[in-house]
Amino acid sequence: MDKTHLSVLVIEDDYEDFILLRTYMAHASRTHFELTHVGHFEDATKALVEHSFDAIVCDYFLNGHTATDLFKHVKLIGVETPIVVLTGVAASELDDVLMQLGASDFIPKDELTTALLERSIRHAIERKKAEQQISQLIKRDPLTGLGNRLIFEEHAELAIARAKRNQSCLAIAFLDLDRFKNVNDTLGHHVGDLLLTLVGKRIKETIRGSDFVARVGGDEFTLLLDNIQHIEDLNLIASKVLAQVSRHAVLDCKHLEVSASMGIALYPEQGSTVSELMRKADMALYECKKQESLRHFMVFSDSLQARLQKETRVENGLHRALANNEFELHYQPIIALDSHKIHGVEALIRWRLPDGSLLMPGDFIEEANRVGLIGDLGVWVLETACRQLRDWLDQGFMLSMSVNVSPRHLRQAGFEEIVHNVIRKYQIPANSLMLELTEEVFVDSGITSLYALNEIRKAGVGVAIDDFGTGYSSMRYLKSLPIDRIKIDRCFVSAHNEGSLSDPMITQAIVFLAEGLGLDLVAEGIETQEQAAELRQQGCYKGQGYLYAKAQPSDRMTELLRQQVVLVAG
Repeated sequence: MDKTHLSVLVIEDDYEDFILLRTYMAHASRTHFELTHVGHFEDATKALVEHSFDAIVCDYFLNGHTATDLFKHVKLIGVETPIVVLTGVAASELDDVLMQLGASDFIPKDELTTALLERSIRHAIERKKAEQQISQLIKRDPLTGLGNRLIFEEHAELAIARAKRNQSCLAIAFLDLDRFKNVNDTLGHHVGDLLLTLVGKRIKETIRGSDFVARVGGDEFTLLLDNIQHIEDLNLIASKVLAQVSRHAVLDCKHLEVSASMGIALYPEQGSTVSELMRKADMALYECKKQESLRHFMVFSDSLQARLQKETRVENGLHRALANNEFELHYQPIIALDSHKIHGVEALIRWRLPDGSLLMPGDFIEEANRVGLIGDLGVWVLETACRQLRDWLDQGFMLSMSVNVSPRHLRQAGFEEIVHNVIRKYQIPANSLMLELTEEVFVDSGITSLYALNEIRKAGVGVAIDDFGTGYSSMRYLKSLPIDRIKIDRCFVSAHNEGSLSDPMITQAIVFLAEGLGLDLVAEGIETQEQAAELRQQGCYKGQGYLYAKAQPSDRMTELLRQQVVLVAG
């Protein structure tokens, strides 16, 4: 029977013990051991750097060192060779300690036999191979076969360390397919999977041998572009990758026009850690898609850096603000355009900073959504608004309360139950509460979201489409949506600030639409008497805007309700 050949480094400072080990291993029945013997710790560290071995057999005590020192060293230099530890000391507690450090096996010398030693070494090697295979599977994307985020970050950390030593540059890029959701929705997820696999293959074939690509989720790929000498080199690589990715594709007999966008961050100019570079590359990608750059890629810039610093300050402050009750609601009245009486109010969140300054929603809502605080913030807004409405109802004011709801709120498990609980808690007449959502929410919402809206409406709570006309609503299916009110976006009312309506043809069409579907209608952004008069003439009888009042703190809003005065600009 042919024997398996295995190379073994034996680290043993007692030569007689080495002779004994050599004798045992020479009599192995299934294995031919090729032994390399060293007697000192320093010699062992040198041998591990200069040579590779299938296994290591090591005495626990080594002339002032122990096997513990060896484990620390092999971890430091990245050696993954299995280690079997021998000791002449009867110390059973060493067993657990050594196994925790990474030993493959622990054998007392007085128990040594040829069979035990051979079996221990062979099993140690097989276990290590299995561990490495599992590790590789964990670090691979099962769809494309590319690396995943875990192995990408490992490669990037090594590349950064190398670049630091060599004083060279590298780049991390995020690549995202444009309109990939449409592929899944119209052609099916199987075609989407084929496209992702094809894109991964195209990227891998295009980048240099020193570069690395991984799929980190969805339709997003990360690229490690090593050894970048000049910005022109980076532009050339990015253009080449995007050109290859964007080639026409035929998948499952379907013809696809493919395009992608890329965001890039440079080391060391724009960051010294993997996480920092990945975050900045992601920001550059987001900005590239938002601006629809003609080159389809963007390198992180000083302006993006300024925004990142602002977002970091906002992110750090958001957690504090929610805990310290720094948020407050202001209320903008919704006016009956014929009688000029307050019909309802819209609750709008503000953030009162410790220095007394006030941040508008545009300064922090997107960041709250990104860091996962939008759910908690939404519940706070809903509860605070309903508590205030209860107070106004108790004072005899008859009005409705409108509260903005984000897509994440709607997808939150049990959102309809949260709304019901708040209504019950403050004994709010359900028909006095209106939830406002943007058009995109209705287009992108799945069955779960529509179920939640239907359940909320069954309880009598109203649902409104905010900023109507700026999204993607189709007249054909609008009548099937669970809504009660349309709000005309301000861009059709007062975008030009010229006195009259910005786009009277659009506003008239929306009025006809609301009448035909039996929906309530409110115009936003009314700033002049002329705009209000035109809207009334067209058939819109409710509105809000600076002509009547800006968003007010609750105490000022209470005064307006008491007075029920006509607020006329000037």
